[in-house]
Amino acid sequence: MNLLETAKELPQNPGVYMMRDAIGNIIYVGKAKNLKHRVSQYFHNQKDRAPKVAEMIGHIDAFNYLVTDTELDALIDECRLIKELQPRYNRLMKNPQKYIYLKIPAEKFPKVTRVHQKTDDGSVYLGPFTSQHRVDMAIQYLNEFYPIRKCTGPGLVKRNHGCLYYQLGSCLGVCTGQVEADEYRIHMEKIIRLLKGNDKDAVSELLQKLNTAAEDLKFEKASRYRDYYFGLKHIFAKQQLAQSSSKNKTILAVDLIDQKHYKIFLIKGNKLLDRKMVNTASANHVDQSELIQSLKDILTDQLVSVKSSSSGLTQQDLDEAQIINSYLKKHINNILSFWIPSSHLKDASGIDATVKKIVSRITPLSK
Repeated sequence: MNLLETAKELPQNPGVYMMRDAIGNIIYVGKAKNLKHRVSQYFHNQKDRAPKVAEMIGHIDAFNYLVTDTELDALIDECRLIKELQPRYNRLMKNPQKYIYLKIPAEKFPKVTRVHQKTDDGSVYLGPFTSQHRVDMAIQYLNEFYPIRKCTGPGLVKRNHGCLYYQLGSCLGVCTGQVEADEYRIHMEKIIRLLKGNDKDAVSELLQKLNTAAEDLKFEKASRYRDYYFGLKHIFAKQQLAQSSSKNKTILAVDLIDQKHYKIFLIKGNKLLDRKMVNTASANHVDQSELIQSLKDILTDQLVSVKSSSSGLTQQDLDEAQIINSYLKKHINNILSFWIPSSHLKDASGIDATVKKIVSRITPLSK
């Protein structure tokens, strides 16, 4: 079988494709905005492919595909199929060290460290995060501006005069044996509040230090403070996403396909609750009543019956929620997203008000 010629016959529609090996096993699942273009790329000679991709292509004997209405449909179906089928090369091509956590151990005098695995050991974990460099910058910021333990040894070694950090005034001097656990805990609680995005004053002070260093032509210090700032911003953004996902935040997304067609998606965390294509063309004019009724039906049938759950989310659940949220933000010009608070859906009047708000934003863009 000439796979390139077969790929050229694919439709130029969004969809999901599944690569199979010689014995019929699905070895890779991917999504495409244009199936013909995306799948054909695998069978053109390219010299700069990653070794794992080249290895996977060498095992492809056939492929099949599913056409979807939109690229967002394809993305959601891709996540679902990868979870169900666990294709070999989807796992191999995923970097197991991609995600990073900040860990505060359940110790008397804990340090803030980064780890690649989250375990049930009583520690406080924040994340997951995607940039090791940004996380390292955030840790350096904490070590510079908070008097927490910095000793690198496996245990606390008591020193009469304290370590070098203590002598420089950058830590409390836990190693002197003179620091109370309650005093140390106060600083760790401040750090946790900061990392969760609840301490705006600390960020404002950092920006002020950055500006002052720049004005004083202390460019090396200003550069360090800038790195600290971007490290904290990365922490805040990813932590906010993780918290939203853990609360199963409900989003209604409306994909504006053209002036007469919409695709509605109801997503809770990483789970698709409902989706529906809506055609508003009627008697040669656009009628929003079909859109309004579809929105009401989806919100009434689904949200009132789904219970929130903040437990049992796996790393894969968080990954998928992050992928979906990132896609929605990237395509904000043609996909409108609305957070639907549960308090708005307790009765018919709340649903009506929510639908009215959504339609008011859609109508100007669809003309």
